[in-house]
Amino acid sequence: MMTARYTDNEKGHANALAECPLVSVIIPAYNYGEFIAYAVESAIGQSYSNIEVIVVDDGSTDETADEVRKFGSSVSYFLKENGGLANARNFGIDKSKGDLLLFLDADDELERDAIEAMYDCMCRMDDDYAMIACSFSKIDRQGNITGFQGNVPPRNCEISCRQLLLRNRFPVTALVRRSAILECGMFDSGYGTGLGSEDRDMWVRLSSIYKVYMLIAPLLRKRVHGLNMSSKVVNQNKGILRTIHKARSVEAVSRGNVVFWAQVSAIRLFQVALMKHGCADRAGAWSALLMSFLKWPYFFSVKKVGLARFFRLRCALRWMIRSDE
Repeated sequence: MMTARYTDNEKGHANALAECPLVSVIIPAYNYGEFIAYAVESAIGQSYSNIEVIVVDDGSTDETADEVRKFGSSVSYFLKENGGLANARNFGIDKSKGDLLLFLDADDELERDAIEAMYDCMCRMDDDYAMIACSFSKIDRQGNITGFQGNVPPRNCEISCRQLLLRNRFPVTALVRRSAILECGMFDSGYGTGLGSEDRDMWVRLSSIYKVYMLIAPLLRKRVHGLNMSSKVVNQNKGILRTIHKARSVEAVSRGNVVFWAQVSAIRLFQVALMKHGCADRAGAWSALLMSFLKWPYFFSVKKVGLARFFRLRCALRWMIRSDE
């Protein structure tokens, strides 16, 4: 954990930036030889001056190792037996030296000022804030921007544990205090090699102890290429369910709050509907959307949910209008 925070004036802020604590950028990789070089280049090329880049090869069988080794001593490369994202990130944390950690997926890229912007924000916050998150732009296989993260807050803001339980708000790429990750017990390796949502589980646990702040600036370029884990609907749903059940079992929000947990379930089913529709399973998508309505028919405060008003009705109308999708 950093030993000082400066919130008084610009001079203190400038001093904080000058100190430049070590930031460990941890990149887990599994058979992403096609993209890993772009991820590593974006980490090495940061405007922030004091970083170490760690690539954890989670048992790849493609050219991942060859691509990373081209960077020589600029990158610390480790090969391990395949164990999944959570396990690989924990391995990287063990090998890292920085008081601040940043996690980057092997198919994504950082904007050049990403770490500097997040660290700059952290320096302005009090010690209760353990993580600075960001939004993202979407890129295709070639790196062309195709869109931006939807339903981003209108301004930079704190994100609560309750909000993260209703819906994940940001990607795994965030600047986090090492001490906070250790206190939370690291990433849950129980998610294994197939389940997603292990990052959301970590952020839920962390936000139940510390404060989390989100910058709406798209400091990450998230590559959408059809092979993403998020396209595997069954495993993604299992991962989301595991995250929700874990949080409910420890009463991150009281189990007696029936209304809240019904809303959580309704949002999960809506997410399943979107994933199924994206995989051309129209029958499954409509079924999940209907179940979402039945679980909780109307959200009086969509601001808390982080989605547009009448979001499910809008979704249904869009599907009907664009029935050829």
